[in-house]
Amino acid sequence: MMAVITVQIQASELLQLADELKAIAQLPGRIEAMETKFGELETKFGELPKTKSDAEKFTFILKDWDGDGYVDNEWEDIISQGQALQKPYWMKAENYWGAKYPSPSGPGWHGSAAMPVIKILCVEPEYWFRNTARLPGRFQVSCPTRWGTLLRFHGDGDRVLRDSIDYGTRTDGAIAIYVEPQTNVDGMIVRPFEQTIDNIVIQALGGSLPIYLAQNQDRLWIHDTKILQHNGALVGIKHGPPVNEEWYPSKQSTAGNVWLTDPRFQDCQLEGPHSGARKQAAMLLSGANIIISGLNLYGWGCGPLLHNDTGLVISGLTMHDAGGAFYPPSQMLPYAVSRALEYDRAVFSGVNAPNVGWYLPKSSAAPSTMGFYRKGDRIL
Repeated sequence: MMAVITVQIQASELLQLADELKAIAQLPGRIEAMETKFGELETKFGELPKTKSDAEKFTFILKDWDGDGYVDNEWEDIISQGQALQKPYWMKAENYWGAKYPSPSGPGWHGSAAMPVIKILCVEPEYWFRNTARLPGRFQVSCPTRWGTLLRFHGDGDRVLRDSIDYGTRTDGAIAIYVEPQTNVDGMIVRPFEQTIDNIVIQALGGSLPIYLAQNQDRLWIHDTKILQHNGALVGIKHGPPVNEEWYPSKQSTAGNVWLTDPRFQDCQLEGPHSGARKQAAMLLSGANIIISGLNLYGWGCGPLLHNDTGLVISGLTMHDAGGAFYPPSQMLPYAVSRALEYDRAVFSGVNAPNVGWYLPKSSAAPSTMGFYRKGDRIL
Protein backbone atom coordinates (compact mmCIF):
# COMPACT_ATOMS: atom_id res chain seq x y z
CA MET A 1 0.00 0.00 0.00
CA MET A 2 2.79 2.40 0.87
CA ALA A 3 4.46 1.71 -2.48
CA VAL A 4 1.27 2.71 -4.35
CA ILE A 5 0.98 5.96 -2.40
CA THR A 6 4.64 6.72 -3.03
CA VAL A 7 4.24 6.18 -6.79
CA GLN A 8 1.14 8.41 -6.83
CA ILE A 9 3.00 11.21 -5.03
CA GLN A 10 5.94 10.94 -7.43
CA ALA A 11 3.60 11.01 -10.44
CA SER A 12 1.86 14.08 -9.07
CA GLU A 13 5.20 15.80 -8.54
CA LEU A 14 6.26 14.90 -12.07
CA LEU A 15 3.06 16.39 -13.50
CA GLN A 16 3.56 19.58 -11.45
CA LEU A 17 7.16 19.76 -12.62
CA ALA A 18 6.04 19.29 -16.22
CA ASP A 19 3.57 22.18 -15.85
CA GLU A 20 6.30 24.38 -14.41
CA LEU A 21 8.67 23.49 -17.26
CA LYS A 22 5.92 24.28 -19.77
CA ALA A 23 5.33 27.67 -18.11
CA ILE A 24 9.06 28.39 -18.23
CA ALA A 25 9.17 27.46 -21.92
CA GLN A 26 6.37 29.94 -22.58
CA LEU A 27 8.11 32.80 -20.72
CA PRO A 28 10.15 34.19 -23.67
CA GLY A 29 6.99 34.62 -25.73
CA ARG A 30 5.10 36.22 -22.87
CA ILE A 31 8.01 38.56 -22.11
CA GLU A 32 8.25 39.52 -25.79
CA ALA A 33 4.52 40.25 -25.89
CA MET A 34 4.77 42.37 -22.75
CA GLU A 35 7.75 44.28 -24.17
CA THR A 36 5.83 44.94 -27.39
CA LYS A 37 2.83 46.21 -25.46
CA PHE A 38 5.02 48.37 -23.22
CA GLY A 39 6.77 49.75 -26.29
CA GLU A 40 3.38 50.70 -27.78
CA LEU A 41 2.47 52.51 -24.56
CA GLU A 42 5.80 54.33 -24.50
CA THR A 43 5.35 55.45 -28.10
CA LYS A 44 1.85 56.70 -27.33
CA PHE A 45 2.37 58.26 -23.91
CA GLY A 46 6.11 58.88 -23.59
CA GLU A 47 8.42 57.83 -20.75
CA LEU A 48 5.85 58.34 -18.05
CA PRO A 49 3.26 55.53 -18.11
CA LYS A 50 1.62 56.62 -14.97
CA THR A 51 3.42 54.74 -12.26
CA LYS A 52 4.76 58.15 -11.22
CA SER A 53 4.42 59.45 -7.73
CA ASP A 54 2.54 62.68 -7.10
CA ALA A 55 5.90 64.41 -6.69
CA GLU A 56 6.85 63.42 -10.26
CA LYS A 57 3.60 63.91 -12.14
CA PHE A 58 4.66 67.22 -13.67
CA THR A 59 8.12 65.95 -14.70
CA PHE A 60 8.79 64.69 -18.23
CA ILE A 61 11.93 62.82 -19.21
CA LEU A 62 13.43 63.93 -22.52
CA LYS A 63 14.26 61.02 -24.83
CA ASP A 64 14.69 60.41 -28.56
CA TRP A 65 11.53 58.32 -28.88
CA ASP A 66 11.26 58.44 -32.68
CA GLY A 67 14.90 57.43 -33.11
CA ASP A 68 15.84 60.17 -35.60
CA GLY A 69 18.88 61.23 -33.58
CA TYR A 70 17.33 64.54 -32.48
CA VAL A 71 14.86 65.49 -29.74
CA ASP A 72 13.12 68.49 -31.32
CA ASN A 73 9.82 66.64 -31.78
CA GLU A 74 9.95 65.13 -28.31
CA TRP A 75 10.62 68.56 -26.74
CA GLU A 76 7.53 69.97 -28.47
CA ASP A 77 5.46 66.96 -27.38
CA ILE A 78 6.42 67.64 -23.75
CA ILE A 79 5.32 71.26 -24.09
CA SER A 80 1.95 70.19 -25.52
CA GLN A 81 1.37 67.64 -22.77
CA GLY A 82 2.64 69.97 -20.05
CA GLN A 83 0.44 72.88 -21.05
CA ALA A 84 -2.57 70.56 -21.24
CA LEU A 85 -1.84 69.61 -17.62
CA GLN A 86 -1.46 73.26 -16.64
CA LYS A 87 -4.73 74.44 -18.17
CA PRO A 88 -7.24 73.13 -15.56
CA TYR A 89 -5.22 74.75 -12.78
CA TRP A 90 -5.00 77.99 -14.76
CA MET A 91 -8.76 78.02 -15.38
CA LYS A 92 -9.62 77.28 -11.75
CA ALA A 93 -7.36 80.04 -10.39
CA GLU A 94 -8.52 82.60 -12.94
CA ASN A 95 -12.20 81.85 -12.29
CA TYR A 96 -11.85 81.99 -8.51
CA TRP A 97 -8.98 84.33 -7.63
CA GLY A 98 -9.34 86.47 -10.75
CA ALA A 99 -12.96 87.22 -9.85
CA LYS A 100 -12.20 87.75 -6.16
CA TYR A 101 -9.06 89.86 -6.55
CA PRO A 102 -8.68 91.13 -10.14
CA SER A 103 -5.00 91.60 -10.97
CA PRO A 104 -3.98 95.17 -11.88
CA SER A 105 -1.77 93.64 -14.58
CA GLY A 106 -4.77 91.97 -16.23
CA PRO A 107 -5.91 88.40 -16.89
CA GLY A 108 -3.48 85.53 -16.63
CA TRP A 109 -1.63 86.57 -13.50
CA HIS A 110 -3.56 84.39 -11.04
CA GLY A 111 -3.81 81.47 -13.42
CA SER A 112 -0.12 81.45 -14.29
CA ALA A 113 0.92 81.78 -10.65
CA ALA A 114 -1.23 78.81 -9.60
CA MET A 115 -0.59 76.35 -12.41
CA PRO A 116 2.05 73.63 -11.96
CA VAL A 117 5.66 74.07 -12.99
CA ILE A 118 6.53 71.58 -15.73
CA LYS A 119 10.04 70.17 -15.57
CA ILE A 120 11.83 68.81 -18.63
CA LEU A 121 14.35 66.37 -17.18
CA CYS A 122 17.47 65.54 -19.18
CA VAL A 123 18.93 62.18 -18.15
CA GLU A 124 20.97 61.12 -21.20
CA PRO A 125 24.64 62.13 -21.57
CA GLU A 126 23.81 64.22 -24.64
CA TYR A 127 20.94 65.40 -26.82
CA TRP A 128 20.98 66.85 -30.34
CA PHE A 129 18.71 69.64 -31.61
CA ARG A 130 18.27 71.03 -35.10
CA ASN A 131 15.66 73.64 -34.16
CA THR A 132 15.08 76.25 -31.48
CA ALA A 133 13.91 74.78 -28.17
CA ARG A 134 11.36 77.10 -26.56
CA LEU A 135 10.77 77.36 -22.82
CA PRO A 136 7.24 78.59 -21.97
CA GLY A 137 6.05 80.22 -18.76
CA ARG A 138 6.26 77.96 -15.69
CA PHE A 139 8.55 75.51 -17.56
CA GLN A 140 12.02 74.48 -16.44
CA VAL A 141 14.79 72.36 -17.97
CA SER A 142 17.16 70.51 -15.69
CA CYS A 143 19.40 67.49 -15.12
CA PRO A 144 19.54 65.40 -11.91
CA THR A 145 23.31 65.89 -11.72
CA ARG A 146 25.34 69.04 -12.30
CA TRP A 147 26.55 69.20 -15.90
CA GLY A 148 25.40 65.62 -16.35
CA THR A 149 23.90 66.25 -19.78
CA LEU A 150 25.01 68.13 -22.89
CA LEU A 151 22.51 69.80 -25.24
CA ARG A 152 24.05 70.32 -28.68
CA PHE A 153 22.29 72.88 -30.87
CA HIS A 154 23.09 72.66 -34.58
CA GLY A 155 20.73 75.46 -35.66
CA ASP A 156 20.14 73.96 -39.14
CA GLY A 157 16.49 72.89 -38.90
CA ASP A 158 13.29 74.29 -40.41
CA ARG A 159 11.94 75.64 -37.10
CA VAL A 160 14.72 78.00 -36.09
CA LEU A 161 14.32 81.48 -34.61
CA ARG A 162 17.17 83.85 -35.39
CA ASP A 163 18.55 86.79 -33.46
CA SER A 164 17.54 89.15 -36.25
CA ILE A 165 16.57 92.16 -34.10
CA ASP A 166 19.17 94.90 -33.80
CA TYR A 167 18.61 95.37 -30.07
CA GLY A 168 21.91 96.15 -28.35
CA THR A 169 23.54 94.13 -31.09
CA ARG A 170 22.39 91.68 -33.73
CA THR A 171 24.16 88.35 -34.19
CA ASP A 172 21.86 86.73 -36.81
CA GLY A 173 22.62 83.47 -35.03
CA ALA A 174 20.14 80.62 -34.70
CA ILE A 175 18.64 80.75 -31.20
CA ALA A 176 19.22 77.58 -29.20
CA ILE A 177 16.93 78.02 -26.17
CA TYR A 178 14.23 80.67 -26.52
CA VAL A 179 12.70 81.68 -23.18
CA GLU A 180 9.19 82.77 -24.09
CA PRO A 181 7.45 86.00 -23.10
CA GLN A 182 3.73 86.13 -22.29
CA THR A 183 1.82 83.91 -24.71
CA ASN A 184 -1.76 82.98 -25.53
CA VAL A 185 -2.12 79.21 -25.62
CA ASP A 186 -5.51 77.54 -26.12
CA GLY A 187 -7.30 80.38 -24.37
CA MET A 188 -4.74 80.68 -21.56
CA ILE A 189 -2.74 83.87 -21.08
CA VAL A 190 0.53 82.31 -19.90
CA ARG A 191 2.79 84.72 -18.03
CA PRO A 192 6.59 84.24 -18.18
CA PHE A 193 6.92 83.21 -14.53
CA GLU A 194 9.53 80.96 -12.84
CA GLN A 195 11.35 79.81 -15.97
CA THR A 196 14.57 78.03 -15.03
CA ILE A 197 17.61 76.54 -16.76
CA ASP A 198 19.92 74.60 -14.48
CA ASN A 199 22.46 71.78 -14.18
CA ILE A 200 22.92 71.41 -17.94
CA VAL A 201 25.64 72.11 -20.51
CA ILE A 202 24.66 74.00 -23.67
CA GLN A 203 26.79 73.84 -26.80
CA ALA A 204 26.12 76.44 -29.48
CA LEU A 205 27.17 75.21 -32.93
CA GLY A 206 27.21 76.93 -36.31
CA GLY A 207 27.16 80.43 -34.86
CA SER A 208 24.13 79.76 -32.64
CA LEU A 209 23.11 82.06 -29.79
CA PRO A 210 22.72 79.83 -26.68
CA ILE A 211 19.93 81.60 -24.76
CA TYR A 212 17.51 84.35 -25.81
CA LEU A 213 15.28 85.92 -23.13
CA ALA A 214 12.20 87.43 -24.77
CA GLN A 215 10.67 90.60 -23.32
CA ASN A 216 9.98 90.40 -19.58
CA GLN A 217 10.64 87.20 -17.63
CA ASP A 218 9.66 87.39 -13.97
CA ARG A 219 11.81 85.52 -11.42
CA LEU A 220 13.93 83.79 -14.06
CA TRP A 221 16.78 81.59 -12.78
CA ILE A 222 19.76 80.33 -14.74
CA HIS A 223 22.14 78.53 -12.41
CA ASP A 224 24.75 75.77 -12.36
CA THR A 225 24.78 75.96 -16.15
CA LYS A 226 27.73 75.77 -18.52
CA ILE A 227 27.71 77.29 -21.99
CA LEU A 228 30.23 76.17 -24.61
CA GLN A 229 30.43 78.85 -27.27
CA HIS A 230 33.63 78.26 -29.21
CA ASN A 231 31.50 77.77 -32.32
CA GLY A 232 28.72 80.11 -31.22
CA ALA A 233 27.61 83.72 -31.64
CA LEU A 234 29.27 86.75 -30.07
CA VAL A 235 26.60 86.95 -27.33
CA GLY A 236 25.98 84.21 -24.78
CA ILE A 237 22.70 85.21 -23.13
CA LYS A 238 20.75 87.94 -24.92
CA HIS A 239 17.68 89.73 -23.62
CA GLY A 240 15.53 91.51 -26.18
CA PRO A 241 12.10 91.91 -27.80
CA PRO A 242 10.17 88.82 -28.91
CA VAL A 243 11.36 87.10 -32.08
CA ASN A 244 8.59 85.71 -34.23
CA GLU A 245 7.97 83.69 -37.37
CA GLU A 246 4.74 82.66 -39.09
CA TRP A 247 5.24 79.03 -38.08
CA TYR A 248 5.72 79.82 -34.38
CA PRO A 249 3.31 77.59 -32.39
CA SER A 250 2.05 80.13 -29.82
CA LYS A 251 0.93 83.74 -29.99
CA GLN A 252 3.51 85.96 -28.30
CA SER A 253 2.80 89.24 -26.56
CA THR A 254 4.85 92.44 -26.65
CA ALA A 255 3.08 93.85 -23.57
CA GLY A 256 5.34 95.69 -21.15
CA ASN A 257 8.94 96.75 -21.53
CA VAL A 258 11.98 94.65 -22.38
CA TRP A 259 12.69 94.28 -18.69
CA LEU A 260 13.63 91.39 -16.39
CA THR A 261 12.30 91.38 -12.84
CA ASP A 262 14.24 89.68 -10.03
CA PRO A 263 16.31 87.30 -12.20
CA ARG A 264 19.24 85.26 -10.90
CA PHE A 265 22.31 84.14 -12.84
CA GLN A 266 24.28 82.05 -10.39
CA ASP A 267 27.27 79.71 -10.46
CA CYS A 268 27.58 79.54 -14.23
CA GLN A 269 30.60 78.93 -16.43
CA LEU A 270 30.50 80.68 -19.78
CA GLU A 271 33.18 79.67 -22.28
CA GLY A 272 33.11 82.27 -25.00
CA PRO A 273 33.73 82.42 -28.74
CA HIS A 274 37.52 82.72 -28.28
CA SER A 275 37.49 85.54 -30.80
CA GLY A 276 38.85 89.07 -30.97
CA ALA A 277 35.76 90.23 -32.89
CA ARG A 278 33.30 92.80 -31.58
CA LYS A 279 30.62 93.32 -30.49
CA GLN A 280 30.78 90.54 -27.96
CA ALA A 281 29.33 90.14 -24.47
CA ALA A 282 28.74 87.08 -22.30
CA MET A 283 25.35 88.53 -21.28
CA LEU A 284 23.30 91.44 -22.60
CA LEU A 285 20.51 92.33 -20.16
CA SER A 286 18.29 94.98 -18.62
CA GLY A 287 15.90 94.94 -15.70
CA ALA A 288 15.57 95.38 -11.95
CA ASN A 289 17.18 93.55 -9.04
CA ILE A 290 19.38 91.41 -11.27
CA ILE A 291 21.82 89.27 -9.31
CA ILE A 292 24.85 87.83 -11.09
CA SER A 293 27.06 85.74 -8.79
CA GLY A 294 29.68 83.05 -9.10
CA LEU A 295 30.32 83.74 -12.79
CA ASN A 296 33.33 82.10 -14.44
CA LEU A 297 34.27 83.63 -17.81
CA TYR A 298 36.73 82.06 -20.22
CA GLY A 299 37.36 83.06 -23.83
CA TRP A 300 35.28 86.24 -23.56
CA GLY A 301 36.42 89.79 -24.27
CA CYS A 302 33.49 91.24 -22.32
CA GLY A 303 31.44 89.89 -19.44
CA PRO A 304 27.87 90.99 -18.58
CA LEU A 305 26.69 94.15 -20.34
CA LEU A 306 23.66 95.79 -18.71
CA HIS A 307 21.57 98.65 -20.09
CA ASN A 308 20.34 99.59 -16.61
CA ASP A 309 21.61 99.51 -13.03
CA THR A 310 18.39 99.32 -10.96
CA GLY A 311 19.19 97.14 -7.93
CA LEU A 312 21.98 95.34 -9.80
CA VAL A 313 24.41 93.11 -7.88
CA ILE A 314 27.49 91.54 -9.48
CA SER A 315 29.33 89.45 -6.91
CA GLY A 316 32.02 86.89 -7.46
CA LEU A 317 33.20 87.11 -11.07
CA THR A 318 36.42 85.69 -12.45
CA MET A 319 37.68 86.30 -15.96
CA HIS A 320 40.55 84.33 -17.56
CA ASP A 321 42.76 86.13 -20.05
CA ALA A 322 43.78 82.87 -21.83
CA GLY A 323 47.26 84.29 -22.23
CA GLY A 324 45.95 86.85 -24.69
CA ALA A 325 45.60 84.19 -27.41
CA PHE A 326 42.20 85.43 -28.59
CA TYR A 327 41.58 88.84 -27.06
CA PRO A 328 44.10 91.43 -25.84
CA PRO A 329 44.07 91.26 -22.02
CA SER A 330 44.49 95.05 -21.98
CA GLN A 331 41.03 95.39 -23.60
CA MET A 332 39.11 92.78 -21.59
CA LEU A 333 36.13 94.07 -19.58
CA PRO A 334 34.65 91.97 -16.75
CA TYR A 335 31.41 93.98 -17.02
CA ALA A 336 29.97 97.12 -18.63
CA VAL A 337 27.01 98.72 -16.84
CA SER A 338 25.01 101.83 -17.76
CA ARG A 339 24.27 104.28 -14.94
CA ALA A 340 20.73 105.50 -15.64
CA LEU A 341 20.62 108.25 -12.98
CA GLU A 342 23.15 110.58 -11.40
CA TYR A 343 23.77 108.27 -8.44
CA ASP A 344 24.85 104.65 -8.10
CA ARG A 345 22.25 101.91 -7.85
CA ALA A 346 24.54 98.96 -8.55
CA VAL A 347 26.99 97.09 -6.31
CA PHE A 348 30.09 95.19 -7.41
CA SER A 349 32.29 92.93 -5.29
CA GLY A 350 34.74 90.06 -5.61
CA VAL A 351 35.69 90.70 -9.24
CA ASN A 352 38.96 89.20 -10.44
CA ALA A 353 39.80 90.22 -14.01
CA PRO A 354 42.63 91.80 -16.04
CA ASN A 355 40.91 95.21 -15.79
CA VAL A 356 38.31 97.11 -13.78
CA GLY A 357 34.78 96.98 -15.16
CA TRP A 358 32.95 100.01 -16.53
CA TYR A 359 30.09 101.75 -14.73
CA LEU A 360 29.39 104.72 -16.97
CA PRO A 361 26.52 107.17 -17.63
CA LYS A 362 23.96 105.88 -20.11
CA SER A 363 24.40 107.29 -23.65
CA SER A 364 27.88 108.64 -22.86
CA ALA A 365 30.86 107.92 -25.13
CA ALA A 366 33.10 104.92 -24.52
CA PRO A 367 36.39 106.39 -23.25
CA SER A 368 38.53 103.73 -24.94
CA THR A 369 38.35 100.53 -26.96
CA MET A 370 37.41 97.88 -24.41
CA GLY A 371 35.25 94.75 -24.40
CA PHE A 372 32.01 95.30 -26.31
CA TYR A 373 32.83 98.90 -27.26
CA ARG A 374 35.19 100.79 -29.48
CA LYS A 375 36.37 104.22 -28.39
CA GLY A 376 33.63 106.79 -28.93
CA ASP A 377 30.75 104.24 -29.19
CA ARG A 378 27.56 105.26 -27.44
CA ILE A 379 27.10 103.44 -24.13
CA LEU A 380 23.84 101.51 -24.38
